[in-house]
Parts: sequence; structure tokens; C-alpha cells
Amino acid sequence: MALARRDGMKAGDRLIEQRLADALDLSRAPIRLGLKALEASGLARGEPHRGFVLAKNPTSGAAQPALAAVRRGEQVYASIAGDVLASRLSADVTEAELMRRYDLSRAELQRLLDRIAAEGWIARLPGYGWRFAETVSSSAAQAQAMAFRVVIEPAAIAQSGYEISHEVITRLRERQQRVLGGEFEKMTIGEIYQSGCEFHEEIIRCAGNPFFVEALKRVNSIRRLFAYRSFADRDGIRRHVREHLRLLDLLEAHHYARAAELMARHLQRPLVEGLC
Repeated sequence: MALARRDGMKAGDRLIEQRLADALDLSRAPIRLGLKALEASGLARGEPHRGFVLAKNPTSGAAQPALAAVRRGEQVYASIAGDVLASRLSADVTEAELMRRYDLSRAELQRLLDRIAAEGWIARLPGYGWRFAETVSSSAAQAQAMAFRVVIEPAAIAQSGYEISHEVITRLRERQQRVLGGEFEKMTIGEIYQSGCEFHEEIIRCAGNPFFVEALKRVNSIRRLFAYRSFADRDGIRRHVREHLRLLDLLEAHHYARAAELMARHLQRPLVEGLC
């Protein structure tokens, strides 16, 4: 829905899977799950020969109850993530256990589990059981993820032949300026997190090496859990976005060595799991 608001979409506009996948840098599988979740909440509907269309203007009063349901799903998602990280949930869980713990209907739980499974940190067991991935239940996983990023992201910028176009810089700068201008106050936790992922994946893509991109996307799919612990510090988010803008200034001036150094420092700041 953040994209719909940002692009000024209105009721009846098509929600094209591939276009959304390209915009969010995701495969079509999680996009399809997201569209089904929007349909279940009343924000989208399927139409013959058109696929999904927006059912309600995202800024209208009529859409607010459905948006509240989406926000409720985000809150439960964040609770599950926090419980996994704090080892309050066992590695193996049942659907009945999760429904009781988070006060969910089976349909609500299934939508959440489908999303989490698409992100790669839970897998279905035979019957009604599910198992959380070992990498996300490990206390060392967050530090390992960040240590890996501190290696690959500055290295991508330092690659011979690294080049970022004026168009990419302009698009990223405009997006960061909107966030800094207060847009983040209206964004869900997931939308803030995705904004950071898009920024860093676009920067690393300009190295022209698909292995950098795929490695970062894989780490991002796992570290999403850690992000939910870092969103209380709004001033910190503003400082973080200003650093994104300084990085773009260095890249635009072709000061790639200095940009790589700034990226390394940036990735080691405490808030990094919240917005990057």
C-alpha cells in the first residue's frame, strides 16, 4: 500500500505482479501472497482478465478499516519476530499454539505463515507443525549478518568499473528526502524496512556483479526479524537517512573510495538493522 500511496493510485487501478516485483526487487511469489492478503483485507480484488485491482483509494476513509487490519497483521508479525529472537518460541510450533498465543483466526495465521515462509525463516512440517530456521534463532545471527554486509557492500562500491547513473541517484535521493520529510511517520514497520533494503540493493547493483545483489537479498530476507527491534528512535532514523543522502552525494561526485569508507561506518551504526 505504500507504493499505491506514493504513486497516487486510485480504486480500479491494476496491481500488476511483475511491476510490483520490479519495484520492490522481489520474486513474484511473495508479491502474489501480498496481493492475496490485500484481497482478504478488502483493499484489492481479483477481476477476470485483469488480475488484481485496487479496491479502495488508499487515502480514503473507506480504506481505513482495511488498513487497520493490515497494520494489525504487521504488529503480530513483529511480535512473532520478537518472540523468535528472544527464544520465547520453540523451534517447532503448531498452528493451534500460534493461534492461541497471538489471538488469530486460522485464516489470519495462514496469511502470516505464508508470508514468513516466503521470506525464508520458517518451513512447514508434516501435519500442522512449523519449524523456524536455525539461522534466525541463533543469537549470533544478527552479528554475522552485519559482519557479512560490512564486507560485501563497501567492496562492491570499491570495485573497478563501479558506476551509478544520475537517474538512479536522483530516484534514490528523492525517495530518501520524502522519508526524511516525514513520510516515515505514515509508514508501517515493514515499509520502513523495505525502503532501506531497496536503497542498499540499488547501490550494490551498480557494481554490475549479480552475486553481490543475490548475496545481499538473501541476508535481507533473514535479517528482517532483527529490524523490528530498532524503530523507536525516530531521531535516529532521521540521522540514518541523512547519512544515506551523504552517501549519494559522494557517489554522484565519483568519490567511490570515500563512499566505500562511509558505507562501512554506516553499516556498523546501532540503528542499521532498523532502516538498512
